[in-house]
Amino acid sequence: MQAQDNEIYEMTDIDIELHNPEDEARRREFRLQEINVIAISSVLVISTLFMVFGKRPTISEEEKRELTKRPSFSVESYLDGTFTSQFSKFFNDTVPMRSTFKHIIAIFRGHLGIDFDEVEIHGQIPVQEQKPAETIPVPTEATTEKLTDSAEAPSETTESPVETTVPATETATEDPNLDGELANNILIVKDRGIPLYGGGFAIGEQYANTLNQYKEKLGDDVNVYSLVAPTSGSFYLPEKFKDMAASEPDNIAHINSFLKGVTPVDAYSALLAHKDEDIYSRTDHHWAPLGAFYAAEEFAKTAGVPFAPLRNYNMISKNGYVGTLYGFSGSSKLKDNPEVFTYYEPKGRYTCTYYDTNMTNEREKPLLINLDNLDPASWYLVFMGGDERITHITTECMNHRTLCIIKDSYGNALVPALTSSFEEIWVVDMRYFKPNIISFMKEHEVTDVLFAMNTFSATGSNSKHLQTLLKQ
Repeated sequence: MQAQDNEIYEMTDIDIELHNPEDEARRREFRLQEINVIAISSVLVISTLFMVFGKRPTISEEEKRELTKRPSFSVESYLDGTFTSQFSKFFNDTVPMRSTFKHIIAIFRGHLGIDFDEVEIHGQIPVQEQKPAETIPVPTEATTEKLTDSAEAPSETTESPVETTVPATETATEDPNLDGELANNILIVKDRGIPLYGGGFAIGEQYANTLNQYKEKLGDDVNVYSLVAPTSGSFYLPEKFKDMAASEPDNIAHINSFLKGVTPVDAYSALLAHKDEDIYSRTDHHWAPLGAFYAAEEFAKTAGVPFAPLRNYNMISKNGYVGTLYGFSGSSKLKDNPEVFTYYEPKGRYTCTYYDTNMTNEREKPLLINLDNLDPASWYLVFMGGDERITHITTECMNHRTLCIIKDSYGNALVPALTSSFEEIWVVDMRYFKPNIISFMKEHEVTDVLFAMNTFSATGSNSKHLQTLLKQ
């Protein structure tokens, strides 16, 4: 009996040893680690396969641009590092399901980004260029009147500019996505996106001098005008954030002071009178068609040509517009608050002919394209379908004046509003036009030239294209 008790006792010890709670906990922890390793490895393998074999997009509708193309391999480009650098850009820029991931990230960024008083900052606050003392022009009486009549005097936006030896626009325009029309520094105030303008006095002077060269080459018989359009920041940047951006009116006035024989068009004052109307998009960096209409009206007054009122247009509105500022900021506040896109169709008769950028492939098409099957992010393309074409319009206005508009995409929205003002209109984009511009204008007997672009173009990298047009 004693032996049996000892056997039971010994078996119980073994049983206790085999079922030690600490050993069991270690085994469970080891199994969990195995599961975690397998899960993470599976995610990594699936992600790698997805990144390598997933379908890569070629365009971004939100950002209105072509994505980076896959570079061609060569031994030379591989050895000098060009291929690997370009392939890295291609790989990062064309992630499969790119748009979906951007929207998911946008939801999180709304909670994790810099956010105060319903405000988000995307990118960096631009470093403003300090105007060199030796280049400050003596303002004319006309300039002084225009800048002091407004309740929003431009000095309010430049009380404390940050000194720097490098123009802010040289940094702000490094991203070629919109070729100089927009920096990636964007302020989101409630449901409105505002591009933060860094200024560029030195580049603005170069821009003015280039326009002076055009005037000199075209001669006294051709009228040359400069319309530098402010962006929405000039009208909607809250007072407490004024020091985040340079003054666009100051930069425009600086450009105008260097013009010789070129007539400035005061779009800023014309737009300021209508700032309570929908003159700029909330979600896109462009002005709204209504803002472009008021700027075109000011140009018509300056040029002394007729101009049709809004009642001479058919108003067309479409709901659900979300433009470039969402594409670049990824802000859910813009994505979740689409706006109404309203444009104006001229009632007057005209014909519109398009050419490729080297004046080939002539075809007659509508000036305003149908948006029914176009992604809402691209609705600003309603004007001539975009930038990479030459447009020729003939109208009922028999005043023997032919206008050539040299522009960035801001200039597109001006065109419908000027179909009652000139007998012929040629529209060329400075970034894509292939012929020599002076020869082109002389051949087509242009009487008036309008340089139309926003401040980011006039005081940034885009302005270099104007010199290229003179030399090609």
